[in-house]
Amino acid sequence: MASIVPPPPQNCVVTLYAGTNGGSVGGAVYFTMTVTQNVTLSGLDTNYDALVGTPVGMTMFTTPGTHAGNETNMAVWTQVAVDNGAATSMGLNVPTPITFASPVMLTAGSYGIALVSAGDGHRYTTGNGTNQMAMSPDGVISLVLGSAHNVPFAASAPFSPRVWNGGFCHSGPASPGTNYCGPAVPNSTGASGTIRGTGSNVVLNNDLGLVAENLPNNAFGYFLNSMTQAFIPQPGNSVGVLCLGGAIGRYVGPGQVQNSGLTGSFTLALDLTQTPTPTGFVSIAAGETWNFQAWHRDSVGGVAVSNFTDALSVTFQ
Repeated sequence: MASIVPPPPQNCVVTLYAGTNGGSVGGAVYFTMTVTQNVTLSGLDTNYDALVGTPVGMTMFTTPGTHAGNETNMAVWTQVAVDNGAATSMGLNVPTPITFASPVMLTAGSYGIALVSAGDGHRYTTGNGTNQMAMSPDGVISLVLGSAHNVPFAASAPFSPRVWNGGFCHSGPASPGTNYCGPAVPNSTGASGTIRGTGSNVVLNNDLGLVAENLPNNAFGYFLNSMTQAFIPQPGNSVGVLCLGGAIGRYVGPGQVQNSGLTGSFTLALDLTQTPTPTGFVSIAAGETWNFQAWHRDSVGGVAVSNFTDALSVTFQ
């Protein structure tokens, strides 16, 4: 019997909980998700029929565009999330909440989604043409469902149509990355310069941006990167702290040296396929952690100096 599920909150998309069909432990369900704005997904609800309290989990993969026709091609899928290890089954046709170890950030667009179960097999519903679409009340997330495999990305044709039982709730776009090495040494404004990320840490999206703020007005500067963190006070007679070590890349190519202007800030949209290093450009890969910091000119007591913001560490998906 299908469970009666209350109407979802405005920011949540829910399919149904009528698991009259199901797959094997470790199997996959596939569907297409479209988001109309940048969103963050911290987890999901799903339908498992394991005994209440049984440990379960989920791994999430994405591919650009759609799931349809991609179910048998593992090479086009990228793992973007795994559960945090704390989920337990709530029983058949009842939402089992699963929290991701790290949130997933998606930019506006369409994605094929593959969910691979752990600890139990998916309970899903056979599609009938009327139950294969779902949308959050705020219109931000919509789903087109779907298909399934007992073995993820198997060469055999998937079972179709199959409707995953579950839901997602979105929050607004989160700043990718974690700040460290702060607060920075105050600059001539009396404030500590800061750095933050915008966009997404998903490599395939290639839309990570950097913002340096709380800087002196009309100060020249540029961003730095490294895969190594450090704490180096007053490097090169700077008054600040360099928070990067090892091989340090500098964004000093055409159009990359910035001026803080009248807002005391500057920004840069990164091309993750053209990341500067001392030995040339490299492409950032999923699973890598890179650190970023901004260097800028300043003046203290009429003497020209330089300073740094704090630093940002980003682990890419």
